[in-house]
Amino acid sequence: MNRLPTSSPSYSGQAIRRIESLCKALRCPPQRMDYLGNNADRLYRIAQEIEKSDGSKRVTFDAKPALKEIHRRIKSEILDRVTFPVYLTGSIKGRDYKINAELHVGAAIVIAEDIGSFFPSTTTAHVFDVWRHFFGFSDEVACLLTTLTTRNGELPQGAITSPYLANLVFWRDEPALHDRFAADGIVYSRFVDDVAASSKAPITPERKTEIIGAIFGLMLRSGYKPKRKKHELKTAGQQMTVTKLTVNQKPGLPNADRARIRAAVQHLECLAGQGIHSAELRREYASVSGRVNHLARFHPGEAARLKARLKMLHS
Repeated sequence: MNRLPTSSPSYSGQAIRRIESLCKALRCPPQRMDYLGNNADRLYRIAQEIEKSDGSKRVTFDAKPALKEIHRRIKSEILDRVTFPVYLTGSIKGRDYKINAELHVGAAIVIAEDIGSFFPSTTTAHVFDVWRHFFGFSDEVACLLTTLTTRNGELPQGAITSPYLANLVFWRDEPALHDRFAADGIVYSRFVDDVAASSKAPITPERKTEIIGAIFGLMLRSGYKPKRKKHELKTAGQQMTVTKLTVNQKPGLPNADRARIRAAVQHLECLAGQGIHSAELRREYASVSGRVNHLARFHPGEAARLKARLKMLHS
């Protein structure tokens, strides 16, 4: 593998050249591996279908037990040996959407872009390239691992291995983009399919166009398309958000989200005041409690007051 910039992800394990070596590394008998390779596409079930705000559906998958066990071993024996740079924050131990937002706190301007249909657009060609050229595995090993970690030619959202592979699909170009931005004082991050760039100093309209063009270029060169309706460009005089958190002063929930949580608590109080007690109300209580707990991570004082009101309903 070619020497990469220090801002590149790196793999500390050994390159696997033979199927027999892969079987040994994953503690899987060859006959079992052959069965999984021949049947991988059928070893998934739909876990959830979520309707998104734009009307499209996000489908997540759950691997069936036999394939899931191999996914766990691929993660522990191979993927966990990858060190990811700080600008990659999705589904990495010790990092999350809050850590991603913190990178952009106090910016004068934030540019946020979204990769359209990221998981379905991540094809076997993308995944094979990661196994073959990033990890440096042989063709036959990379081909088998690609079969084991894709479904019907796509990266399945929800599978154990998918977030790691999603973080690696831009391994060729993303480090150079990050370094080029950093040299100009631009902070870059990617949380799975959410890309953000920010600057603590004002930048010219021409520079904004260049930054957006560079991000779009990263996507297009790898066969992805930007989701243009999700494009956002905000300055410090506005509410700036990254991965749905405000970043003007510190990571926090947008005012509209906080208002909806307060309204949900008030709605529960109204129902309880009407003497309504049902299984549906209990489910609603659990849901609202979860939202208040989420609020507590960013706005503990406000959440404490709402928790006290919920406790009165539960007593």
